[in-house]
Amino acid sequence: MSPAKLARWLHLAHRWLGIWLGLIVLLWFVSGVVMLFVARPQLTDDERLAALPALAAERIRVSPLAAWQALGRQGWPDAVRLNMAGDRPAYRFLAQQRWTTVYADDACRLEEVDANAARRLAAPYLGDTAVRAMAPLRRDQWTVYRQFDAWRPFWRIELADGRDFYLASGSGEVVLDTSPSERAWNWLGSVVHWLYFTPLRQHGEVWRGLVLSLSCAALLMTLAGLWLGWQRMRLQPTYPGGRLTPYRSGWKRWHHLLGLGGGLCVVTWLLSGWLSLAPFGLARGSHATPAEQHLLAGGVLDGDSLDWLPEIGAATGEVEWLRFGGQTLARLRHADATAVIVTRAGTRLAQIGFATIRQAGEALRPAARLEATWLNEPDARYFPLRHQPRPFPVARLSFDDEARSVFYVDPQTGRIALHSNRHDTAHRWLYQALHRLDFPALLAPSWQRDGAILALSLLGGGLCLSGCVLGWQRLSRRRPPAA
Repeated sequence: MSPAKLARWLHLAHRWLGIWLGLIVLLWFVSGVVMLFVARPQLTDDERLAALPALAAERIRVSPLAAWQALGRQGWPDAVRLNMAGDRPAYRFLAQQRWTTVYADDACRLEEVDANAARRLAAPYLGDTAVRAMAPLRRDQWTVYRQFDAWRPFWRIELADGRDFYLASGSGEVVLDTSPSERAWNWLGSVVHWLYFTPLRQHGEVWRGLVLSLSCAALLMTLAGLWLGWQRMRLQPTYPGGRLTPYRSGWKRWHHLLGLGGGLCVVTWLLSGWLSLAPFGLARGSHATPAEQHLLAGGVLDGDSLDWLPEIGAATGEVEWLRFGGQTLARLRHADATAVIVTRAGTRLAQIGFATIRQAGEALRPAARLEATWLNEPDARYFPLRHQPRPFPVARLSFDDEARSVFYVDPQTGRIALHSNRHDTAHRWLYQALHRLDFPALLAPSWQRDGAILALSLLGGGLCLSGCVLGWQRLSRRRPPAA
Protein backbone atom coordinates (compact mmCIF):
# COMPACT_ATOMS: atom_id res chain seq x y z
CA MET A 1 0.00 0.00 0.00
CA SER A 2 1.38 3.40 -1.00
CA PRO A 3 1.99 6.04 1.69
CA ALA A 4 -0.73 8.23 0.23
CA LYS A 5 -3.32 5.43 0.32
CA LEU A 6 -2.27 4.47 3.87
CA ALA A 7 -2.68 8.08 5.00
CA ARG A 8 -6.11 8.18 3.37
CA TRP A 9 -7.26 5.03 5.19
CA LEU A 10 -5.88 6.29 8.48
CA HIS A 11 -7.63 9.61 7.96
CA LEU A 12 -10.97 7.87 7.36
CA ALA A 13 -10.49 5.55 10.33
CA HIS A 14 -9.58 8.46 12.61
CA ARG A 15 -12.54 10.52 11.43
CA TRP A 16 -15.25 7.90 11.78
CA LEU A 17 -13.91 6.34 14.96
CA GLY A 18 -13.78 9.85 16.37
CA ILE A 19 -17.39 10.51 15.36
CA TRP A 20 -18.57 7.39 17.18
CA LEU A 21 -16.15 7.37 20.13
CA GLY A 22 -15.11 10.98 20.65
CA LEU A 23 -17.94 11.79 23.05
CA ILE A 24 -17.25 8.63 25.08
CA VAL A 25 -13.56 9.51 25.49
CA LEU A 26 -14.50 13.09 26.42
CA LEU A 27 -16.81 11.74 29.12
CA TRP A 28 -14.01 9.45 30.34
CA PHE A 29 -11.83 12.51 30.95
CA VAL A 30 -14.60 14.44 32.70
CA SER A 31 -15.64 11.48 34.85
CA GLY A 32 -12.02 10.77 35.75
CA VAL A 33 -11.71 14.25 37.26
CA VAL A 34 -14.94 13.71 39.21
CA MET A 35 -13.64 10.38 40.56
CA LEU A 36 -10.47 12.12 41.73
CA PHE A 37 -12.50 14.08 44.30
CA VAL A 38 -15.73 12.07 44.81
CA ALA A 39 -15.62 8.50 46.11
CA ARG A 40 -18.04 5.78 45.15
CA PRO A 41 -20.94 5.52 47.67
CA GLN A 42 -19.92 3.33 50.57
CA LEU A 43 -20.45 2.78 54.27
CA THR A 44 -16.97 3.15 55.71
CA ASP A 45 -15.84 1.07 58.65
CA ASP A 46 -15.60 4.19 60.82
CA GLU A 47 -19.19 5.16 59.94
CA ARG A 48 -20.40 1.66 60.72
CA LEU A 49 -18.66 1.58 64.10
CA ALA A 50 -19.89 5.04 65.03
CA ALA A 51 -23.50 3.94 64.49
CA LEU A 52 -23.23 0.67 66.40
CA PRO A 53 -24.59 0.79 69.96
CA ALA A 54 -22.42 -0.50 72.79
CA LEU A 55 -22.58 -4.25 73.28
CA ALA A 56 -24.99 -5.44 75.96
CA ALA A 57 -22.48 -7.86 77.47
CA GLU A 58 -24.87 -8.95 80.23
CA ARG A 59 -27.21 -10.43 77.60
CA ILE A 60 -24.58 -12.65 75.97
CA ARG A 61 -25.34 -16.20 77.08
CA VAL A 62 -23.99 -18.18 74.13
CA SER A 63 -20.36 -18.64 73.06
CA PRO A 64 -19.44 -18.16 69.40
CA LEU A 65 -18.82 -21.92 69.17
CA ALA A 66 -22.33 -22.75 70.40
CA ALA A 67 -23.82 -20.17 68.02
CA TRP A 68 -21.92 -21.64 65.09
CA GLN A 69 -22.99 -25.17 65.99
CA ALA A 70 -26.60 -24.00 66.15
CA LEU A 71 -26.39 -23.30 62.41
CA GLY A 72 -25.58 -26.94 61.71
CA ARG A 73 -22.92 -26.03 59.14
CA GLN A 74 -19.94 -28.19 58.18
CA GLY A 75 -16.42 -26.85 58.65
CA TRP A 76 -15.59 -23.50 60.25
CA PRO A 77 -16.40 -19.87 59.48
CA ASP A 78 -13.98 -17.58 57.69
CA ALA A 79 -14.81 -14.60 59.93
CA VAL A 80 -16.72 -14.01 63.17
CA ARG A 81 -17.96 -10.71 64.61
CA LEU A 82 -20.15 -9.87 67.61
CA ASN A 83 -22.22 -6.69 67.76
CA MET A 84 -25.78 -5.54 68.37
CA ALA A 85 -28.69 -6.47 66.09
CA GLY A 86 -31.37 -4.09 67.26
CA ASP A 87 -31.49 -4.47 71.05
CA ARG A 88 -29.98 -7.98 71.05
CA PRO A 89 -26.31 -9.06 70.79
CA ALA A 90 -25.65 -11.20 67.74
CA TYR A 91 -22.84 -13.16 66.11
CA ARG A 92 -22.12 -12.51 62.43
CA PHE A 93 -20.57 -15.48 60.61
CA LEU A 94 -19.00 -15.39 57.15
CA ALA A 95 -19.00 -18.87 55.62
CA GLN A 96 -19.22 -20.05 52.03
CA GLN A 97 -19.11 -16.40 50.95
CA ARG A 98 -22.34 -15.53 52.79
CA TRP A 99 -22.97 -13.61 56.01
CA THR A 100 -25.34 -15.18 58.55
CA THR A 101 -26.54 -13.87 61.94
CA VAL A 102 -27.16 -15.87 65.13
CA TYR A 103 -28.41 -14.15 68.29
CA ALA A 104 -26.01 -14.38 71.23
CA ASP A 105 -28.72 -14.62 73.87
CA ASP A 106 -30.59 -17.74 72.68
CA ALA A 107 -28.58 -19.10 69.66
CA CYS A 108 -31.55 -18.56 67.31
CA ARG A 109 -30.77 -17.69 63.72
CA LEU A 110 -31.98 -14.39 62.28
CA GLU A 111 -34.29 -15.34 59.44
CA GLU A 112 -35.18 -13.22 56.42
CA VAL A 113 -36.35 -9.89 57.79
CA ASP A 114 -39.55 -8.12 56.80
CA ALA A 115 -40.06 -4.36 56.43
CA ASN A 116 -40.77 -3.73 60.11
CA ALA A 117 -37.75 -5.73 61.25
CA ALA A 118 -35.56 -3.97 58.67
CA ARG A 119 -36.59 -0.57 60.00
CA ARG A 120 -35.92 -1.67 63.58
CA LEU A 121 -32.49 -3.13 62.77
CA ALA A 122 -31.45 -0.02 60.82
CA ALA A 123 -32.69 2.39 63.53
CA PRO A 124 -29.18 3.31 64.87
CA TYR A 125 -28.27 4.61 61.41
CA LEU A 126 -31.53 6.40 60.64
CA GLY A 127 -31.71 8.63 63.69
CA ASP A 128 -34.83 10.79 63.90
CA THR A 129 -35.21 11.25 60.14
CA ALA A 130 -38.53 10.05 58.77
CA VAL A 131 -38.61 7.02 56.48
CA ARG A 132 -40.14 7.93 53.12
CA ALA A 133 -40.21 4.50 51.47
CA MET A 134 -38.88 0.95 51.74
CA ALA A 135 -38.41 -1.60 48.98
CA PRO A 136 -36.82 -5.05 48.70
CA LEU A 137 -34.26 -5.49 45.93
CA ARG A 138 -31.49 -7.78 44.86
CA ARG A 139 -29.31 -5.20 43.13
CA ASP A 140 -29.51 -1.67 41.88
CA GLN A 141 -27.13 0.96 40.59
CA TRP A 142 -25.17 1.19 43.86
CA THR A 143 -25.18 -2.50 44.87
CA VAL A 144 -24.33 -4.00 41.49
CA TYR A 145 -20.71 -4.60 42.54
CA ARG A 146 -19.51 -8.08 43.45
CA GLN A 147 -18.40 -6.93 46.90
CA PHE A 148 -22.08 -6.98 47.92
CA ASP A 149 -22.72 -10.59 46.83
CA ALA A 150 -22.20 -11.89 50.37
CA TRP A 151 -25.19 -9.84 51.64
CA ARG A 152 -27.83 -10.03 48.90
CA PRO A 153 -30.80 -9.39 48.87
CA PHE A 154 -31.43 -6.01 50.50
CA TRP A 155 -34.00 -3.67 51.89
CA ARG A 156 -33.50 -0.14 50.56
CA ILE A 157 -34.68 2.38 53.16
CA GLU A 158 -35.27 5.84 51.69
CA LEU A 159 -35.27 8.75 54.13
CA ALA A 160 -37.02 12.08 53.85
CA ASP A 161 -33.68 13.94 53.54
CA GLY A 162 -32.75 11.95 50.41
CA ARG A 163 -30.36 9.48 51.99
CA ASP A 164 -30.74 5.76 51.26
CA PHE A 165 -29.63 2.89 53.50
CA TYR A 166 -29.26 -0.72 52.38
CA LEU A 167 -29.88 -3.46 54.93
CA ALA A 168 -28.97 -7.08 54.14
CA SER A 169 -32.09 -9.24 54.46
CA GLY A 170 -30.14 -12.33 55.49
CA SER A 171 -27.83 -10.87 58.15
CA GLY A 172 -29.75 -7.78 59.29
CA GLU A 173 -26.75 -5.46 58.85
CA VAL A 174 -26.62 -2.07 57.17
CA VAL A 175 -23.94 -2.38 54.50
CA LEU A 176 -24.29 0.79 52.40
CA ASP A 177 -25.54 4.34 52.58
CA THR A 178 -25.85 6.91 49.82
CA SER A 179 -26.66 10.62 49.78
CA PRO A 180 -28.22 12.68 46.98
CA SER A 181 -24.93 14.43 46.22
CA GLU A 182 -23.00 11.13 46.13
CA ARG A 183 -25.48 9.63 43.71
CA ALA A 184 -25.54 12.70 41.46
CA TRP A 185 -21.76 13.05 41.26
CA ASN A 186 -21.24 9.33 40.73
CA TRP A 187 -23.56 9.30 37.75
CA LEU A 188 -21.07 11.73 36.22
CA GLY A 189 -18.10 9.93 37.78
CA SER A 190 -17.71 6.21 38.38
CA VAL A 191 -20.88 5.13 36.52
CA VAL A 192 -19.89 6.85 33.28
CA HIS A 193 -16.18 6.16 33.61
CA TRP A 194 -16.52 2.40 34.06
CA LEU A 195 -19.84 2.01 32.21
CA TYR A 196 -21.33 0.76 35.47
CA PHE A 197 -24.92 0.74 34.24
CA THR A 198 -26.82 -1.94 36.16
CA PRO A 199 -28.29 -3.89 33.18
CA LEU A 200 -24.80 -4.12 31.70
CA ARG A 201 -22.59 -4.44 34.79
CA GLN A 202 -24.52 -7.38 36.25
CA HIS A 203 -23.28 -9.45 33.28
CA GLY A 204 -19.58 -9.37 34.10
CA GLU A 205 -18.08 -10.88 30.95
CA VAL A 206 -20.30 -8.86 28.61
CA TRP A 207 -19.40 -5.65 30.46
CA ARG A 208 -15.69 -6.50 30.41
CA GLY A 209 -15.73 -7.29 26.70
CA LEU A 210 -17.49 -4.03 25.88
CA VAL A 211 -15.09 -1.88 27.93
CA LEU A 212 -12.08 -3.62 26.40
CA SER A 213 -13.46 -3.17 22.88
CA LEU A 214 -14.31 0.50 23.31
CA SER A 215 -10.99 1.39 24.93
CA CYS A 216 -9.04 -0.55 22.26
CA ALA A 217 -10.92 1.19 19.44
CA ALA A 218 -10.35 4.57 21.10
CA LEU A 219 -6.65 3.76 21.40
CA LEU A 220 -6.42 2.93 17.69
CA MET A 221 -8.31 6.13 16.86
CA THR A 222 -5.84 8.21 18.87
CA LEU A 223 -2.79 6.46 17.41
CA ALA A 224 -4.05 7.16 13.90
CA GLY A 225 -4.66 10.81 14.76
CA LEU A 226 -1.24 11.15 16.37
CA TRP A 227 0.49 9.76 13.28
CA LEU A 228 -1.53 12.02 10.96
CA GLY A 229 -0.80 15.03 13.17
CA TRP A 230 2.94 14.45 13.03
CA GLN A 231 2.79 13.99 9.27
CA ARG A 232 1.07 17.32 8.78
CA MET A 233 3.29 19.27 11.16
CA ARG A 234 6.02 21.41 9.62
CA LEU A 235 9.00 22.64 11.59
CA GLN A 236 11.39 23.49 8.78
CA PRO A 237 10.18 25.05 6.61
CA THR A 238 6.98 26.08 8.36
CA TYR A 239 3.67 26.88 6.75
CA PRO A 240 3.09 30.49 5.64
CA GLY A 241 3.09 32.85 8.57
CA GLY A 242 5.35 30.58 10.63
CA ARG A 243 2.51 28.15 11.35
CA LEU A 244 3.19 24.54 12.36
CA THR A 245 -0.21 23.44 11.12
CA PRO A 246 -1.83 23.77 7.71
CA TYR A 247 -5.06 24.97 9.32
CA ARG A 248 -5.32 28.74 9.60
CA SER A 249 -8.14 29.00 12.13
CA GLY A 250 -11.14 27.28 13.62
CA TRP A 251 -11.63 23.92 15.32
CA LYS A 252 -9.33 22.03 12.92
CA ARG A 253 -6.42 24.22 13.93
CA TRP A 254 -7.12 23.71 17.66
CA HIS A 255 -7.61 19.97 17.17
CA HIS A 256 -4.27 19.66 15.39
CA LEU A 257 -2.35 21.74 17.92
CA LEU A 258 -3.94 20.01 20.93
CA GLY A 259 -3.21 16.66 19.32
CA LEU A 260 0.45 17.59 18.87
CA GLY A 261 0.68 18.80 22.45
CA GLY A 262 -1.36 16.13 24.23
CA GLY A 263 -1.86 13.25 21.82
CA LEU A 264 0.88 11.14 23.36
CA CYS A 265 -0.62 11.62 26.85
CA VAL A 266 -4.03 10.52 25.57
CA VAL A 267 -2.44 7.43 23.99
CA THR A 268 -0.73 6.41 27.24
CA TRP A 269 -3.91 7.10 29.22
CA LEU A 270 -6.10 4.98 26.94
CA LEU A 271 -3.47 2.23 26.82
CA SER A 272 -3.22 2.06 30.61
CA GLY A 273 -7.01 2.12 30.93
CA TRP A 274 -7.24 -0.81 28.51
CA LEU A 275 -4.59 -2.67 30.50
CA SER A 276 -6.51 -2.11 33.75
CA LEU A 277 -8.75 -5.06 32.80
CA ALA A 278 -5.73 -7.29 32.12
CA PRO A 279 -6.52 -8.27 28.50
CA PHE A 280 -4.85 -11.56 27.53
CA GLY A 281 -3.46 -11.68 31.07
CA LEU A 282 -1.36 -8.54 30.56
CA ALA A 283 -0.61 -6.23 33.51
CA ARG A 284 -2.45 -8.47 35.94
CA GLY A 285 -2.21 -7.48 39.60
CA SER A 286 -1.35 -9.87 42.42
CA HIS A 287 -3.43 -10.53 45.52
CA ALA A 288 -2.88 -12.56 48.66
CA THR A 289 -4.83 -15.79 48.52
CA PRO A 290 -6.98 -17.17 51.37
CA ALA A 291 -4.41 -19.97 51.69
CA GLU A 292 -1.65 -17.42 52.32
CA GLN A 293 -3.79 -15.66 54.91
CA HIS A 294 -4.33 -19.01 56.65
CA LEU A 295 -0.57 -19.67 56.61
CA LEU A 296 0.03 -16.33 58.33
CA ALA A 297 -2.78 -17.03 60.79
CA GLY A 298 -1.41 -20.47 61.59
CA GLY A 299 -4.77 -22.13 61.01
CA VAL A 300 -8.47 -21.40 60.76
CA LEU A 301 -10.99 -20.32 63.38
CA ASP A 302 -11.77 -23.78 64.79
CA GLY A 303 -13.69 -25.04 67.79
CA ASP A 304 -10.92 -24.20 70.24
CA SER A 305 -10.70 -20.63 68.89
CA LEU A 306 -14.44 -20.02 69.14
CA ASP A 307 -14.98 -21.59 72.53
CA TRP A 308 -13.87 -18.38 74.21
CA LEU A 309 -15.46 -15.05 75.03
CA PRO A 310 -13.16 -12.18 76.12
CA GLU A 311 -14.06 -9.67 78.79
CA ILE A 312 -16.12 -6.95 77.12
CA GLY A 313 -15.90 -3.38 78.37
CA ALA A 314 -18.72 -0.86 78.51
CA ALA A 315 -17.46 1.12 75.48
CA THR A 316 -17.01 -1.90 73.20
CA GLY A 317 -19.15 -1.81 70.09
CA GLU A 318 -17.85 -4.91 68.34
CA VAL A 319 -15.70 -7.98 68.98
CA GLU A 320 -13.87 -9.72 66.15
CA TRP A 321 -12.22 -13.13 66.53
CA LEU A 322 -8.99 -13.81 64.65
CA ARG A 323 -5.96 -16.06 64.59
CA PHE A 324 -2.38 -15.02 64.08
CA GLY A 325 0.71 -17.19 64.21
CA GLY A 326 -1.36 -20.06 65.62
CA GLN A 327 -2.69 -17.93 68.50
CA THR A 328 -6.34 -17.00 69.01
CA LEU A 329 -6.99 -13.29 69.54
CA ALA A 330 -10.02 -11.04 69.93
CA ARG A 331 -10.14 -7.49 68.65
CA LEU A 332 -12.37 -5.17 70.68
CA ARG A 333 -13.49 -2.16 68.66
CA HIS A 334 -15.02 1.07 69.91
CA ALA A 335 -17.24 3.75 68.39
CA ASP A 336 -14.32 6.21 68.15
CA ALA A 337 -12.49 3.75 65.80
CA THR A 338 -9.96 2.75 68.47
CA ALA A 339 -9.33 -0.92 69.14
CA VAL A 340 -7.49 -3.22 71.51
CA ILE A 341 -6.33 -6.80 70.94
CA VAL A 342 -6.89 -9.33 73.74
CA THR A 343 -5.17 -12.73 74.03
CA ARG A 344 -6.62 -15.88 75.58
CA ALA A 345 -4.52 -15.16 78.67
CA GLY A 346 -6.17 -11.75 79.05
CA THR A 347 -3.19 -9.69 77.87
CA ARG A 348 -4.26 -6.47 76.15
CA LEU A 349 -2.21 -5.23 73.20
CA ALA A 350 -2.37 -2.06 71.14
CA GLN A 351 -1.24 -4.09 68.12
CA ILE A 352 0.52 -7.31 67.20
CA GLY A 353 4.24 -7.02 67.83
CA PHE A 354 6.85 -6.86 65.06
CA ALA A 355 8.69 -9.96 66.29
CA THR A 356 5.45 -11.93 66.30
CA ILE A 357 4.66 -10.85 62.74
CA ARG A 358 8.14 -11.76 61.54
CA GLN A 359 7.96 -15.19 63.11
CA ALA A 360 4.50 -15.90 61.68
CA GLY A 361 5.55 -14.53 58.29
CA GLU A 362 8.20 -17.21 57.83
CA ALA A 363 5.37 -19.66 57.08
CA LEU A 364 4.45 -17.73 53.92
CA ARG A 365 7.61 -18.73 52.05
CA PRO A 366 9.43 -21.25 54.28
CA ALA A 367 12.13 -22.03 51.68
CA ALA A 368 13.04 -18.38 51.06
CA ARG A 369 15.04 -15.89 53.08
CA LEU A 370 12.91 -13.28 54.83
CA GLU A 371 13.76 -9.62 55.30
CA ALA A 372 11.27 -7.88 57.60
CA THR A 373 11.04 -4.12 58.09
CA TRP A 374 8.68 -1.85 59.98
CA LEU A 375 7.11 0.61 57.54
CA ASN A 376 5.94 3.95 58.94
CA GLU A 377 5.58 5.78 55.64
CA PRO A 378 4.61 4.88 52.06
CA ASP A 379 6.92 3.09 49.65
CA ALA A 380 6.65 2.53 45.88
CA ARG A 381 3.99 -0.21 46.25
CA TYR A 382 2.16 0.55 49.49
CA PHE A 383 0.74 4.06 49.61
CA PRO A 384 -2.57 5.79 50.51
CA LEU A 385 -4.77 7.79 48.17
CA ARG A 386 -7.65 10.16 48.87
CA HIS A 387 -10.28 7.42 48.62
CA GLN A 388 -8.00 4.48 49.41
CA PRO A 389 -6.56 4.86 52.91
CA ARG A 390 -3.75 2.59 54.07
CA PRO A 391 -3.02 1.81 57.72
CA PHE A 392 0.39 2.65 59.18
CA PRO A 393 2.59 1.28 60.50
CA VAL A 394 2.73 -2.04 58.67
CA ALA A 395 5.26 -4.86 58.62
CA ARG A 396 6.82 -5.37 55.19
CA LEU A 397 7.89 -8.99 54.67
CA SER A 398 10.19 -9.35 51.65
CA PHE A 399 11.26 -12.79 50.38
CA ASP A 400 14.05 -13.71 47.98
CA ASP A 401 11.94 -16.37 46.22
CA GLU A 402 11.65 -16.54 42.44
CA ALA A 403 8.67 -14.16 42.39
CA ARG A 404 10.29 -11.67 44.82
CA SER A 405 7.17 -11.74 46.98
CA VAL A 406 6.43 -8.85 49.35
CA PHE A 407 3.63 -8.95 51.94
CA TYR A 408 2.42 -5.94 53.90
CA VAL A 409 0.86 -7.07 57.20
CA ASP A 410 -1.42 -4.80 59.23
CA PRO A 411 -0.54 -5.18 62.95
CA GLN A 412 -4.02 -3.99 63.95
CA THR A 413 -5.86 -6.84 62.21
CA GLY A 414 -3.16 -9.44 61.54
CA ARG A 415 -4.23 -9.54 57.89
CA ILE A 416 -2.27 -9.09 54.69
CA ALA A 417 -3.05 -5.53 53.58
CA LEU A 418 -1.22 -5.85 50.25
CA HIS A 419 0.75 -8.43 48.31
CA SER A 420 3.07 -7.67 45.43
CA ASN A 421 5.74 -9.48 43.42
CA ARG A 422 7.71 -9.10 40.25
CA HIS A 423 4.78 -10.40 38.15
CA ASP A 424 2.60 -7.37 38.94
CA THR A 425 5.26 -4.83 37.94
CA ALA A 426 3.38 -4.05 34.72
CA HIS A 427 0.17 -3.48 36.70
CA ARG A 428 1.95 -1.15 39.12
CA TRP A 429 3.60 1.06 36.51
CA LEU A 430 1.54 0.66 33.32
CA TYR A 431 -1.82 1.00 35.08
CA GLN A 432 -1.51 2.58 38.51
CA ALA A 433 1.30 4.97 37.64
CA LEU A 434 0.49 5.66 33.98
CA HIS A 435 -3.29 5.87 34.32
CA ARG A 436 -3.72 7.29 37.84
CA LEU A 437 -0.35 9.09 38.04
CA ASP A 438 0.51 7.21 41.23
CA PHE A 439 4.19 8.01 40.81
CA PRO A 440 5.96 8.23 44.20
CA ALA A 441 7.26 11.72 43.40
CA LEU A 442 3.67 12.99 42.95
CA LEU A 443 2.06 11.35 45.98
CA ALA A 444 3.30 13.72 48.69
CA PRO A 445 1.99 16.33 48.87
CA SER A 446 -1.22 15.22 47.16
CA TRP A 447 -1.82 18.56 45.39
CA GLN A 448 1.02 17.72 42.99
CA ARG A 449 -0.78 14.62 41.73
CA ASP A 450 -4.12 16.46 41.67
CA GLY A 451 -2.63 19.31 39.66
CA ALA A 452 -0.98 16.98 37.14
CA ILE A 453 -4.20 15.00 36.64
CA LEU A 454 -6.26 18.16 36.20
CA ALA A 455 -3.81 19.66 33.69
CA LEU A 456 -3.55 16.51 31.58
CA SER A 457 -7.32 15.93 31.76
CA LEU A 458 -7.93 19.49 30.57
CA LEU A 459 -5.53 18.94 27.67
CA GLY A 460 -7.06 15.58 26.72
CA GLY A 461 -10.60 16.85 27.22
CA GLY A 462 -9.94 19.85 24.99
CA LEU A 463 -8.60 17.56 22.28
CA CYS A 464 -11.70 15.36 22.49
CA LEU A 465 -14.06 18.35 22.58
CA SER A 466 -12.56 19.81 19.41
CA GLY A 467 -12.86 16.39 17.77
CA CYS A 468 -16.52 16.14 18.80
CA VAL A 469 -17.25 19.55 17.26
CA LEU A 470 -15.55 18.54 14.03
CA GLY A 471 -17.50 15.29 13.98
CA TRP A 472 -20.78 17.13 14.48
CA GLN A 473 -19.90 19.56 11.69
CA ARG A 474 -19.14 16.63 9.42
CA LEU A 475 -22.43 14.85 10.15
CA SER A 476 -24.50 18.03 9.82
CA ARG A 477 -22.89 19.13 6.57
CA ARG A 478 -25.46 19.40 3.80
CA ARG A 479 -24.76 17.29 0.76
CA PRO A 480 -25.61 18.57 -2.72
CA PRO A 481 -28.67 16.94 -4.28
CA ALA A 482 -28.08 14.07 -6.66
CA ALA A 483 -28.04 15.01 -10.35
